[in-house]
Amino acid sequence: MRYCITGSGTLGSALIKRLQGKDVIVYSNDEYVQSELARKYPYAKYWLGDVRDLERLKDACSDVDVIIHTAAQKRMDTASQNAFEVADVNIRGTYNVCLAGKGKKVIFVSTDKAFNPSCIYGASKMIAEGIALAHKAVVWRFGNFIGSRGSVWEIFADQAKNGQKLTVTDPNASRFVIEVEEVCDHLLSDVEPGLHYPENLKIMTVAEIAKQVAPDSEWEIVGLREGEKLYEEFNNEYNSKL
Repeated sequence: MRYCITGSGTLGSALIKRLQGKDVIVYSNDEYVQSELARKYPYAKYWLGDVRDLERLKDACSDVDVIIHTAAQKRMDTASQNAFEVADVNIRGTYNVCLAGKGKKVIFVSTDKAFNPSCIYGASKMIAEGIALAHKAVVWRFGNFIGSRGSVWEIFADQAKNGQKLTVTDPNASRFVIEVEEVCDHLLSDVEPGLHYPENLKIMTVAEIAKQVAPDSEWEIVGLREGEKLYEEFNNEYNSKL
């Protein structure tokens, strides 16, 4: 079985590690991160490229059996100022992955923010989900990855390390949280094409995360960001409301 992983962030890196011993291609546009990963995981093959470049993507995926599409623009705090870029990467990029994955198994990584979206990022992932499902892909919706790059865990840890107050949006805001290793388990499981999401996920408030990461730090309440929900949803019945 030969895999192509688009993206070299927290999840892409975890998948590369998990697939040691397999034939793996990593396709991303981050030259520095790829060089770091190549030192840690020299068994993978690394292709520099953008998911918006269909011909390059087709070349990279020509001999693979499975494409796991993790590449995306994910930052909610900058999405409204970069709406076209977010849409271009998340929507057109997903469409290109589906085209490059014709006749292969395509697994698309989505987010709970795609359900009833309230932000540019969530709306882009909702449309991308529709594209992936129309192309008979496996779609997995997940919540927040514990400790991932750029996550609230990392932000709080950095603030505490520098003696700063933690910038807490809303102490009562609740989120689905999941370990990256568990995400890998789901992505590599044998499921039929269609929409999937983990059941019985752990739910944490922002206050609980802050206390877990830096119990001795003071807080600054800054309010929810533009497009941010008080609680997240996978569907009308399954939400993180406490």
